[in-house]
Amino acid sequence: MTFEHVLGLTVSGLTVGMIYALIALGYTMVYGVLQLINFAHGEVFTVGGYIAATTLIYSGVDASTPLMAKIGYFALALIISIVLTSFLGWLIERIAYRPLRKQSRITALLSAIGMSIVLQNLLVIIFGPEPVIMPTAIVPTGFVEVMGVRIRYLQIIIIGTSLLLMGILAWIVKGTRMGKAMRATSQDMEAAEMMGIETNLTISFTFIVGSALASIGGFLVAMYYGSLQYDTGFLYGLKAFTAAVLGGIGNIYGAVVGSLILGLAENWGVGLSLGLLAWLFVFGLVIGLYIQVVRAPGQRVGHIADEFRTPEYERLVRRQYQFTPVVAVKTLLSERTDALVHLSAKHAMRLMAGNIMLAAFAIVFFMNSEVQFASKWQHVISFGVLMAILMFRPSGILGDNIQEKV
Repeated sequence: MTFEHVLGLTVSGLTVGMIYALIALGYTMVYGVLQLINFAHGEVFTVGGYIAATTLIYSGVDASTPLMAKIGYFALALIISIVLTSFLGWLIERIAYRPLRKQSRITALLSAIGMSIVLQNLLVIIFGPEPVIMPTAIVPTGFVEVMGVRIRYLQIIIIGTSLLLMGILAWIVKGTRMGKAMRATSQDMEAAEMMGIETNLTISFTFIVGSALASIGGFLVAMYYGSLQYDTGFLYGLKAFTAAVLGGIGNIYGAVVGSLILGLAENWGVGLSLGLLAWLFVFGLVIGLYIQVVRAPGQRVGHIADEFRTPEYERLVRRQYQFTPVVAVKTLLSERTDALVHLSAKHAMRLMAGNIMLAAFAIVFFMNSEVQFASKWQHVISFGVLMAILMFRPSGILGDNIQEKV
């Protein structure tokens, strides 16, 4: 397996990851503000792609259309898609979520699932069950060669556009009054209202921005794969939600990191041999051992109150991690007398289990180094990564690390 092949898979993984990120940002923003999972978001993504592709189809753009006219039609399709899907996002919030805001979370969740089903069936009624085909004349067909790898212009456009949109979103959240209102609403909605913030307007704005990003993602997917089906958003929405959880739901940067990891995992998982994938597990094992032996004990020792801090007590806490198979097991089997030591032992056991799992996968993959996963395993790999994160860091990679109660 050549370096060019690995680099090509990496570029494809980054491209898909950027598309996931545009959708995942909508999930994570809504959750950050409302503590609600907007399961209709995947269908908003599909609607955006359908509107853009249909606009281009009715425009009659083809190979004979001048370049400037193609750019104009492209911009028109993009603007119409963004405007209509943003309105749809605002409408979803007003109809499906705002009346239920003070109800239980399960009620809002059921409403989100119901809205997803409604939108999916509306797409079938309006556009029909057949997939919408993106006009090939509007899709860039050229490529550049980098280190022996052909990178399509469209891949560069997708990655560049996604980075630009993420930069704009970061500026909105960090550098504008509406962004400050979003952060205040996410921290404490009642306090934000007492400070004069229009929380309803802020929440609507969050849905509008998330829907706009999803519509652009739908447009890019339709261009990348050439077509879009009415139920495509379900799978993409599920993948984007997985990426948001993987990076830390509610964390904007976490959504991007989780999306890139997911995109790379999918492409590397089915494109590389097990022998090469084994080195990823070895790398993970090195990091895992560092966390277990160095970082985690240091962080846990920092939780010791000054009045109880002694060299002997610090050594006892560190030993739970550094000699886990003996010390931590003995601590857990004995009567619980010290909450911090007991909690450290439980944490050390989880870390040890994760490192054993990484070592086992590395050994098995090295033993079958010539084998390669079939493409049908792609979804299994994606959700396998999510399960691993949820088992050993439920808050996600960049999510808030919620301390266990002792």
